[in-house]
Amino acid sequence: MKNLFLTAIALCLGITLSMAQDRPQRGEMPSPEERAKKMIEHLDKELKLTQEQKDSITVWNVGFAKEQQELFKNESESREEKMEKMKTIREAQSTKIKSILTPEQITKYEEMSKRMQERKPVKNNN
Repeated sequence: MKNLFLTAIALCLGITLSMAQDRPQRGEMPSPEERAKKMIEHLDKELKLTQEQKDSITVWNVGFAKEQQELFKNESESREEKMEKMKTIREAQSTKIKSILTPEQITKYEEMSKRMQERKPVKNNN
């Protein structure tokens, strides 16, 4: 009985450790391709994209994700400068995505963006 109990604990510990290794570590950013794929999955779920739309948006999102990655790697800029450039990149990304969507999808996309903005925590710059 004692051996069975110890085996069960060891098995649970092993599973937990193996699952922890599969997840990206804190501070580790997914690749631009992984980020673009995740965004496409989210957009497709919300907007029911066509395959052509998915392909077009994926190409652009990989480019935007690479821009963001380079921006984060740049040590010479302040956090404020990076955030301002990030805002510009996101606005360009949103404009490009809207150019690929139908009018109905644009409406849903704008509602989705608004919901996401409302969920963001308000930062206090004191």
